[in-house]
Amino acid sequence: MEAKKEQAPKNGANKISLINRIKNRFRYLDLWLLIPIVAVMIFGDAMVYTASTNMATGSASSFLKKQALFGVLSLTAILIIFIFKIKWESKFINRAVLAVNIVILITMGITLLVGPVTSGAKGWIYIGSFGIQPVEYFKISMILYIAHRFARKIPKNKAWFPNIKLRDVMIPVIGIILTTLMPDMGGAIILILILAIVMTMAGVRKKALLTFLSVVVCLYIAIPFLLPVLGKLPFFQYQLARFDAYVNPWLAGDAGHQLINSYYAISNGGLFGRGLGNSIQKTGYLPEPNTDFIMAIVGEELGAITIWLVLIVFAMIIWRLIVMGIRARHMNQRLVLYGIATYIVVQILINLGGVVGALPITGVTFPMISYGGSSLLSWGITFGVALNIVGQIKSETMNYTIRKE
Repeated sequence: MEAKKEQAPKNGANKISLINRIKNRFRYLDLWLLIPIVAVMIFGDAMVYTASTNMATGSASSFLKKQALFGVLSLTAILIIFIFKIKWESKFINRAVLAVNIVILITMGITLLVGPVTSGAKGWIYIGSFGIQPVEYFKISMILYIAHRFARKIPKNKAWFPNIKLRDVMIPVIGIILTTLMPDMGGAIILILILAIVMTMAGVRKKALLTFLSVVVCLYIAIPFLLPVLGKLPFFQYQLARFDAYVNPWLAGDAGHQLINSYYAISNGGLFGRGLGNSIQKTGYLPEPNTDFIMAIVGEELGAITIWLVLIVFAMIIWRLIVMGIRARHMNQRLVLYGIATYIVVQILINLGGVVGALPITGVTFPMISYGGSSLLSWGITFGVALNIVGQIKSETMNYTIRKE
């Protein structure tokens, strides 16, 4: 009886201790990051609703419910990842990251083999009615992987590190190849740029970096010469049509229809827009108004000024990630934050570039605003990792200041 009486207070004390640890952890929750993220998600829900009002595949309320549900799941993922004190430099975590990358690569391979063709690419795999786009999750898992591989090669007190071997970039290279074969050109470009910029931030030798960039530039220059060859391959027909639309949408037939109507939408909106819900182009003229081209609807209904306000909010998020990356004491943490900042910048540039015709349309969505549960959940995981690392940096900085005093 006495043992039972003693055990009860211990269990109670353990629960109180756990609650106190969680409360203490929330002291380091970075509101400079969290508030803009939540604000963008809420704005995204509103725009998904208004952009979906004339969709043939479902009512606007059904799209809103799905997006709001995944918004809640994303915020839950953010908070769960944030709460745990993860030792990102530990062997266990790095083995876990490697395992996750391998699982995602296998999933990408399966998707390439048996996945259905959606918008000209085999990028989706379905579990019941829920579709998963593996490359979206590979982006953050690759960032974690390369941050560890590059950080562990940096000698102390040296700004540049010597040897980047093929095995260090094997996982990213396999992922890029699989993504290209799907073919998801937008996803492949994002992965390449993340890898290149993180390599730069890590201080990779100029020779290695220039070699990598030279290969990318040569491939880009070779595109006009490769197009006649690639055009004969059945799975590149869709991408070739998009490139033709980029060169001259008015001469590209149906392939240029989407871009032309995007021009009309942005032109209709002007500086201040036609008013929320008053878009003309979403009424059957602009394909996929709630996904890839949702920013065209934002421009039409709320004007160019709202697009700039959205970009300012994202600039705040990116700036915060960079500032906290500079403050990080561990290179691993720094490279992860820089990688996530790069991911956001590149994804926004490729999406908006396609919307305004500055770049070929690639099917890349706008972060947290475009409709898509799988994409939104992947962003939740990404920002959960960012907030976890930022929380650790703030905790270490505060403890260091206290010890110094």
